[in-house]
This record gives sequence, structure tokens and C-alpha cells, in this order.
Amino acid sequence: MSKYLALVMSLLVVVVFASSALSYKAVEVKGGATVKGVIKFNGTVPAEEVAAADETQKACQKAERTPKFIITDFRVRNAVVFINSPKNGKPVSKDTVVDLTIKKCGMEQLVNIGFVGGKFRFKNEDDILHTIQLKLWLANHNKVSSRPLTDGATIYNIALPNKGKQIDKLIKNFHRYQEDTGVIRVTSNTDPALRGYVFVSDHPYVALTDKNGEFTMDNLPPGEYTLTVWHEGLGLQNKTLKVALNETTQVEVIYEK
Repeated sequence: MSKYLALVMSLLVVVVFASSALSYKAVEVKGGATVKGVIKFNGTVPAEEVAAADETQKACQKAERTPKFIITDFRVRNAVVFINSPKNGKPVSKDTVVDLTIKKCGMEQLVNIGFVGGKFRFKNEDDILHTIQLKLWLANHNKVSSRPLTDGATIYNIALPNKGKQIDKLIKNFHRYQEDTGVIRVTSNTDPALRGYVFVSDHPYVALTDKNGEFTMDNLPPGEYTLTVWHEGLGLQNKTLKVALNETTQVEVIYEK
């Protein structure tokens, strides 16, 4: 029994050590690089598929929903751009707040970026009850399980019964983006048409494209990286990126359909 316990403990030590060794480390960055870029779409914009509000949520049946594809002059808005698994770099702010405000039956900001150690802030600006779920995909679990969680695993389930109600919840380490879990989805079981997304990171090299499809990252240590782009309707794109000391690198990523 003691040998078994010793084996288990040693395995735990190995797992913990490996996990910490792979984690992002904040360091002083001297002569950091800047990355500026634009995300584009070349092709016919897919038709919107918007779920209808539940009949019991009559106040939301005529609500305007944020389009999935906001593309102007081939430039894509609301794409998340990030450096994939950097080993080290500038510190991450632990005081960030992800504003998940519901107004007129929709998320005020469709796509958000949050950081481990920060907070999710749920807020209701409507005069009706909203219930909100944050969900993670479990791709590997769904492959091997006889009871797959096809709608994802719920990490928070929040009831916001009236206007002005606000609840804060911690952004934990396991909420961060990983290949297996993906981007956190914001859903509602009282309004199937309500949706949103939160990209959670344990490092600061993440950006959201603006109305011109543009983004900027700064103070990135010189080296070679994989730049990844995520978009709700267009999926993932990867691009190899080399940045040099004190230089600005221009990047263009194009989705083709």
C-alpha cells in the first residue's frame, strides 16, 4: 500500500512540475517587437443563421442580434488574434474585467477577451429575467465518452432576475483557451438566440480586430511564433511569424471560402 501511495505521489509531482514548466512566465522584455495586422475574408459571405427567441421570452422575439459576419471591404471584425503558447513575455494584468452585459436581449459586446486571475462581470440591463451559462467544449471527452457533452460543459450558470443585477465570478486557469476546450461560449436557456464568446488567456499577446479588421500587439520578445486567428463563423487560421528586436512586423491573414 505504501509503495502504491509513493508511486501516486511521485506521479503527482511529475504532473505538477510538467504543468508549471509549460506555463507562461512573466519577464522583463527589452527591445520588444510590435505586431500590426489585418484579417481579411475573400469569398461570398455566408448567410446568417440566427436562432429564434423562445416563445416564453416574448420581449426578445423582435430583438436585433449582432451579425456573425461583420465584413467591410474584405476586412473582418470580431476576430481574436493570439500568439499560440508563448513561453514568456510581458506580465499579464490580473485586474481585468470581462463585461458580460445583456441589453435589449443581446450581449453588448459579442466577443470579449479575458485573462486568468481577472473577473467575469455579468449584468442585466433589461426588465426581464435572463439566465446565462458559460460553456467550454470538451473535444477529447466527446471523442472517447459514451455520454458526450455535445453542448459543452457549463462552468458558470448565472441568474439575473432584474434590471441592474450584477454578479462577478473569477476567471480560473482552466478557463483559458486550449485546443481541447476552445473559446468559452455565452448561452442562455431562457433565450436560445442570445450568444457571445470569451477568449481567456494566461498571457497578454491577444487582440480583437476592430471595425477595420485591424489589430496590434506590442512588447513581444524577438523570436518565431505561431499566430492564430479565431472567428465565430470562419474558424481557425494559423500563420508562422518571425519578429525582431525593436521592429514592427506587418501581418495579413486571409480566410478563403
